[in-house]
Amino acid sequence: MKLALVLWAALALALSSSAQSNEERAAALTFDPARLPRAAEGHWSAWKPSDELPLSVRDSMGVALAAYRESDYAAALVHLHGVLAREPDFPAALYQLGVTHFRLRRYGDGAKAFERFLAAAPGELGATQGLAHCYYSLGDYPRAQAHYERVLAVAAASAEAWRGLGLALLRQGDAQGGLARLDRALELKPDHADALAWRAQALFDLGRPGEALVPLLRSIELAPHEPRPWFLLAQVQSELGREEEAERARTQFRELGALEQEVRAQEGLLLYDPRAIEPLVRLLKLHRASRNSGELRDTLARALRITPLPLELAVEALDSADALGQRDVAVRLAADLEQRFSNTRAAWECLARHFAVVGDAARARQARERAAQL
Repeated sequence: MKLALVLWAALALALSSSAQSNEERAAALTFDPARLPRAAEGHWSAWKPSDELPLSVRDSMGVALAAYRESDYAAALVHLHGVLAREPDFPAALYQLGVTHFRLRRYGDGAKAFERFLAAAPGELGATQGLAHCYYSLGDYPRAQAHYERVLAVAAASAEAWRGLGLALLRQGDAQGGLARLDRALELKPDHADALAWRAQALFDLGRPGEALVPLLRSIELAPHEPRPWFLLAQVQSELGREEEAERARTQFRELGALEQEVRAQEGLLLYDPRAIEPLVRLLKLHRASRNSGELRDTLARALRITPLPLELAVEALDSADALGQRDVAVRLAADLEQRFSNTRAAWECLARHFAVVGDAARARQARERAAQL
């Protein structure tokens, strides 16, 4: 039964997304959540996340969540707005609305959605660290601090809230207080790359660059694609008198920063056409170049929902599957590439790289020879 519902949601999403015009998607992306209709005060006060979805919105919520999982954020917004028109202030929809806006870096709209969620379901305070994240991202550090503290009062095991509180204190000049909260976050989640980077920042701010180096290098090991830790590494190395290492870190920071800006540009194009081939191809290349395995995995999954794959996207998909070590996916993609594009040089060049990765020297040589013939 559950599988049937998932399959139905995927089918409904495909049909609804194709039916949405650019105007509908653009309107959803610019709609102010404050304009959504409101429920009577206290209407949802007893709501819990475990409650069954109301029949009136069950289908639309399923489609909205499927759209979000497939990174089609405009479609998710269209359906969430529909849910909230039929069931004003429905908490689950408000919460997902806040998450979607945060993912889109629309922090003001995200804060409005989370504020309405908390007003509708005050018993769910412990789940609203996203509201503090929005305040922080808007630069309102005192308000972020206050809300992180409210969340931690009822959800003391939230590593994300401790991390956020540490950042809010750091931004207000309290390096010692920030360090203490970041240490608490790392007790709960030792391999939190961002918390490690900010712990290094706190130590650097306290005049302890030598101590900052250990958590900073660990952060870069866990998330080599993030630009900011490389910038801090350049500062730390320079402070330690290691100018050659500092310059290498500055170069890496500049390169990753440029890649990040281009990623955002391609993501913007996909907001209006989530199945556009050229931005997907470019995103796969960018995420491989920056070694962002998490985003590469998500973008690959998104690309593989397009059938049949055009040649350029099929090539990038196979290179990406090999980079991620997804052997089953890579074997399937290689077979498809060989079957459908057997007379194309780019396909055989890609197959030569694939066979080299899997250690099949004979087939790699044959693929190179075939590419040379074409």
